[in-house]
Amino acid sequence: MKALSSLFTVLFIIVFLLVPPQESRADFFKYKDNNGDLIITDRFENVPKKYRNRVKVVWDADLEAKDPVARRRTVAKEQYEQQEAANKARQEAEKKKNPVKKEKTLVIELDENTGQLIRRFE
Repeated sequence: MKALSSLFTVLFIIVFLLVPPQESRADFFKYKDNNGDLIITDRFENVPKKYRNRVKVVWDADLEAKDPVARRRTVAKEQYEQQEAANKARQEAEKKKNPVKKEKTLVIELDENTGQLIRRFE
Protein backbone atom coordinates (compact mmCIF):
# COMPACT_ATOMS: atom_id res chain seq x y z
CA MET A 1 0.00 0.00 0.00
CA LYS A 2 2.89 2.34 0.85
CA ALA A 3 4.44 1.70 -2.60
CA LEU A 4 1.13 2.59 -4.28
CA SER A 5 0.92 5.81 -2.28
CA SER A 6 4.49 6.70 -3.23
CA LEU A 7 3.72 5.96 -6.87
CA PHE A 8 0.72 8.32 -6.81
CA THR A 9 2.84 11.01 -5.16
CA VAL A 10 5.53 10.68 -7.82
CA LEU A 11 2.93 10.75 -10.62
CA PHE A 12 1.29 13.84 -9.11
CA ILE A 13 4.64 15.63 -8.93
CA ILE A 14 5.46 14.71 -12.54
CA VAL A 15 2.07 15.88 -13.81
CA PHE A 16 2.35 19.06 -11.74
CA LEU A 17 5.76 19.84 -13.25
CA LEU A 18 4.71 19.05 -16.83
CA VAL A 19 1.49 21.05 -16.89
CA PRO A 20 2.22 24.54 -18.18
CA PRO A 21 1.26 27.35 -15.84
CA GLN A 22 -1.88 29.28 -16.58
CA GLU A 23 -1.40 32.76 -17.95
CA SER A 24 -1.98 35.16 -15.13
CA ARG A 25 -3.17 38.64 -15.79
CA ALA A 26 -3.11 41.32 -13.17
CA ASP A 27 -6.30 43.23 -12.76
CA PHE A 28 -6.77 46.68 -11.34
CA PHE A 29 -9.77 48.36 -9.82
CA LYS A 30 -10.62 51.89 -10.78
CA TYR A 31 -13.26 54.26 -9.49
CA LYS A 32 -13.94 57.96 -9.18
CA ASP A 33 -14.25 59.50 -5.77
CA ASN A 34 -16.62 62.34 -4.80
CA ASN A 35 -14.10 64.93 -6.06
CA GLY A 36 -14.08 63.30 -9.49
CA ASP A 37 -10.53 62.04 -9.13
CA LEU A 38 -9.74 58.75 -10.83
CA ILE A 39 -8.30 56.23 -8.37
CA ILE A 40 -6.67 52.98 -9.51
CA THR A 41 -5.59 50.24 -7.12
CA ASP A 42 -4.52 46.63 -7.41
CA ARG A 43 -6.47 45.45 -4.35
CA PHE A 44 -10.22 45.49 -3.97
CA GLU A 45 -9.77 45.82 -0.22
CA ASN A 46 -8.22 49.26 -0.78
CA VAL A 47 -11.45 50.58 -2.30
CA PRO A 48 -13.59 52.30 0.35
CA LYS A 49 -16.96 50.58 0.86
CA LYS A 50 -18.92 53.59 -0.32
CA TYR A 51 -17.17 53.45 -3.74
CA ARG A 52 -17.30 49.69 -4.30
CA ASN A 53 -20.48 49.93 -6.35
CA ARG A 54 -18.62 52.25 -8.80
CA VAL A 55 -15.58 50.00 -9.26
CA LYS A 56 -14.62 48.85 -12.73
CA VAL A 57 -12.14 46.05 -13.24
CA VAL A 58 -9.42 46.96 -15.70
CA TRP A 59 -6.92 44.47 -17.11
CA ASP A 60 -3.27 45.49 -17.22
CA ALA A 61 -3.22 45.45 -21.03
CA ASP A 62 -6.03 48.01 -21.04
CA LEU A 63 -4.11 50.28 -18.70
CA GLU A 64 -0.96 49.91 -20.76
CA ALA A 65 -2.85 50.89 -23.91
CA LYS A 66 -3.97 54.11 -22.22
CA ASP A 67 -0.57 54.92 -20.75
CA PRO A 68 1.25 57.46 -22.97
CA VAL A 69 4.69 56.27 -21.84
CA ALA A 70 3.82 52.66 -22.67
CA ARG A 71 2.46 53.73 -26.06
CA ARG A 72 5.68 55.60 -26.85
CA ARG A 73 7.69 52.59 -25.74
CA THR A 74 5.62 50.34 -28.02
CA VAL A 75 6.05 52.70 -30.98
CA ALA A 76 9.79 52.93 -30.33
CA LYS A 77 10.04 49.14 -30.18
CA GLU A 78 8.16 48.80 -33.48
CA GLN A 79 10.44 51.39 -35.12
CA TYR A 80 13.51 49.60 -33.80
CA GLU A 81 12.28 46.28 -35.18
CA GLN A 82 11.58 47.89 -38.57
CA GLN A 83 15.08 49.39 -38.63
CA GLU A 84 16.61 46.04 -37.72
CA ALA A 85 14.64 44.33 -40.51
CA ALA A 86 15.77 47.01 -43.00
CA ASN A 87 19.41 46.63 -41.87
CA LYS A 88 19.21 42.87 -42.23
CA ALA A 89 17.69 43.18 -45.71
CA ARG A 90 20.42 45.65 -46.71
CA GLN A 91 23.14 43.30 -45.44
CA GLU A 92 21.61 40.39 -47.34
CA ALA A 93 21.54 42.50 -50.53
CA GLU A 94 25.20 43.45 -50.03
CA LYS A 95 26.14 39.79 -49.58
CA LYS A 96 24.41 38.92 -52.86
CA LYS A 97 26.06 41.85 -54.63
CA ASN A 98 29.53 41.12 -53.25
CA PRO A 99 29.86 37.38 -52.84
CA VAL A 100 32.49 36.25 -50.40
CA LYS A 101 35.68 35.36 -52.18
CA LYS A 102 37.15 31.97 -51.46
CA GLU A 103 40.33 31.97 -49.48
CA LYS A 104 43.30 30.97 -51.56
CA THR A 105 45.88 28.45 -50.50
CA LEU A 106 49.59 28.91 -51.15
CA VAL A 107 50.99 25.96 -53.09
CA ILE A 108 54.75 25.52 -53.26
CA GLU A 109 56.23 23.09 -55.78
CA LEU A 110 59.79 22.15 -56.63
CA ASP A 111 60.59 22.18 -60.33
CA GLU A 112 62.57 18.98 -60.83
CA ASN A 113 64.38 20.21 -63.96
CA THR A 114 65.62 23.54 -62.62
CA GLY A 115 65.46 22.97 -58.87
CA GLN A 116 63.48 26.19 -58.37
CA LEU A 117 60.61 26.65 -55.97
CA ILE A 118 57.37 27.60 -57.71
CA ARG A 119 54.83 29.47 -55.60
CA ARG A 120 51.22 30.00 -56.62
CA PHE A 121 47.83 30.56 -55.01
CA GLU A 122 44.95 28.24 -55.77
